[in-house]
Amino acid sequence: MRGNELITTPAVANSAETKTEPQPVSVSEYKIEHTTYIVRTFFNPNGTESLEELVKRLIMKDVAKLSA
Repeated sequence: MRGNELITTPAVANSAETKTEPQPVSVSEYKIEHTTYIVRTFFNPNGTESLEELVKRLIMKDVAKLSA
């Protein structure tokens, strides 16, 4: 996409947040035209599904929706 900008910064926990709240792994800022999107990435340390399995499951779910 032409003219779009991606800025990635390491996640920094706010001192006011409690330790029980999940903390983002990274925070990315996307600027698309006149809109800025802030994306926080999280992961479950107790998760059993790999990234590959997760993406495959999401694709299969979308395909099933399209064919229904």
